[in-house]
Amino acid sequence: MLKVILVIIGTIIGAGFASGKEIFTFFNVHGFYGIIGLLFSTILIGLIIYKTFRIIIRYNITCYPEFINTIISKSNFINTVICNVINIFLLISFIVMVAGFSAYFSQEFNISYIFGALLICILSFFTFLHNINGIIKINKFFIPFLIFIILLLGLKNSVFFTPIEYHTLPSNFNWFISSLLYASYNLIVIFPILISVKKYVPTLKEAKIISLFVTSILAVIATTLFLLINYYFTEIYHTELPIIYIASKMGIFYKYTLGFVILGAIFTTAISSGYSFLNNLNLHNKKLYILTIISMCLLAIALSNIGFSSLLNLLYPILGLLRFSTNYFYIIF
Repeated sequence: MLKVILVIIGTIIGAGFASGKEIFTFFNVHGFYGIIGLLFSTILIGLIIYKTFRIIIRYNITCYPEFINTIISKSNFINTVICNVINIFLLISFIVMVAGFSAYFSQEFNISYIFGALLICILSFFTFLHNINGIIKINKFFIPFLIFIILLLGLKNSVFFTPIEYHTLPSNFNWFISSLLYASYNLIVIFPILISVKKYVPTLKEAKIISLFVTSILAVIATTLFLLINYYFTEIYHTELPIIYIASKMGIFYKYTLGFVILGAIFTTAISSGYSFLNNLNLHNKKLYILTIISMCLLAIALSNIGFSSLLNLLYPILGLLRFSTNYFYIIF
């Protein structure tokens, strides 16, 4: 169960979450209502994770097309369309992670975006040649460390004991819609991963425990990030990676330690997204599989120069809105 918890959290905690950019964009801009939306969103994520596990276990689902066939439609055409749309979501998620990885090197060392994009794509290439066990091993190392560092930053800045002064910026959608969109796009990559780790979750009792732990951990670290960003609100709203800026205020050790951990978090989400994309394509030919990986990486490198913030602000709300139509209708069943 611990392996599954870490894989799920590692999948959700990517470039936007770990860097603080997602929390700022979707929640801090709404002031007081942002924290309510944040907690609502994490509870919703946990609930849907449990409902998904229940469907997977009940119907003994082994692949994503079976999952779509079970919850949406028996029509092969509709299932094919939905699977293709989901694959586009996963590919975009991988591209955004590559952009986030590149943004770190650009912001901290003034190095071209290409360097960071090449580095993460090379690492991803070799990871994709292995199965889900490779993702589990990486998450077992990075995620506990990331959680520890974020909580330590919160304690060092005394954000848990400081009166909160909320800030609000003009926003195109209210806090409730923002919460739904945030939960929706974070769940894009989760469903294929949940199916992949099914062998570790044989019963509903274990699924419930996993969902509760995931919800609790996400709520704690997301709230910590919210409070940190709110504390430095006026200083960070133009930065690509707000938490790196905040860590730099505490000294070089925290800055680069957190930077290393964030890069790890970005990498775990990138490989989860990429692995899910490749797994859904169901490519049996090894040469075609490798060629697809190379094409994925080249596309991500080419688009990374657009910028992490631009991709996140443009694509994630759109992905969340599109995914919204397929996420919640089965939550009541």
